[in-house]
Amino acid sequence: METVDQTSDFPLHGRMDFTIEKIRTDDRTREASFVIVPDARRYTMIERDGEKFYLDKYLKHLIPIEEMNNSIARQWHGLPVYALSPTIKSAPEYAAGRRPAIVSDFRTGNYSPPAEQALQHKRFEDNPGSRDIAFLSVDICGSSAQRRADPNAFDSAYEILLRELGTVVGQFNGAILTPTGDGFIAFVDYPAFTSQCDATIDLGLSLLVMMRDSVNPALKEVGLSPLGIRIGADFGPVRIRHIEIPATGFSQAEVASDALNRAVKIEKSCNPNEFRIGRRLYELVHVQWLERSTQVPFDGASVGIPCYKAYRVN
Repeated sequence: METVDQTSDFPLHGRMDFTIEKIRTDDRTREASFVIVPDARRYTMIERDGEKFYLDKYLKHLIPIEEMNNSIARQWHGLPVYALSPTIKSAPEYAAGRRPAIVSDFRTGNYSPPAEQALQHKRFEDNPGSRDIAFLSVDICGSSAQRRADPNAFDSAYEILLRELGTVVGQFNGAILTPTGDGFIAFVDYPAFTSQCDATIDLGLSLLVMMRDSVNPALKEVGLSPLGIRIGADFGPVRIRHIEIPATGFSQAEVASDALNRAVKIEKSCNPNEFRIGRRLYELVHVQWLERSTQVPFDGASVGIPCYKAYRVN
């Protein structure tokens, strides 16, 4: 469901989760009938002052039954259907398959790409229009100390990490915005915000699986120290602005987004090998991810929103 705030240049999104049950099919007319009902994992029915409501157990919203039914009728009429599926069927299986390839690549110097075809890189500025984007900030824990202790070993480990995790980003229809020297910023850009936000959660969790089951075991096998990462993510509007310094001839496109800033701040609040998301992203993901999310302490003032909330996703 999407509504528009007339005081903003960007749409404000809201999500409802339903289950779809087939009632009957007609082979002669090739028509099927379905019933759409609010997902019981997310909603419970309550009664107040003689009126019945659906209570969103996660966002704590009360929705009158009539409004819910009308919303279903409005939203499903002529609704376009989108699909945003990763090329990876199972993150643990993919990670297990990449582990021997990483070890072989390190020892022989010959890169072995995965069988799954990742989305080819796309530059963010190639689509300069204002829109909503999901960002992930990935950072290596304690990178400065590790680099000082053994620069060559750290650079080798970082090269493996960036290559393998960057490939996973492409497997989930995302792209790298920029490396940061201690990690990278990634983004997911897609017309359907529900698919976009769900893919972001799936991607963040899969990056942790990749580190646990593939990258770190491979690093240990070739005699390098394992690495820990932190991941923060959030969703929101983006604009491209152009920075120019006429006197020197410098010119560069820059991403301007509070969502990106929040993702970085949330990542900084993470413990090692932890994935956290902001409230804006939390409100737009499927109930299967809400069930796996727990609110954690967060300094909202650091992102200019004193009461802003963050959640750990397991």
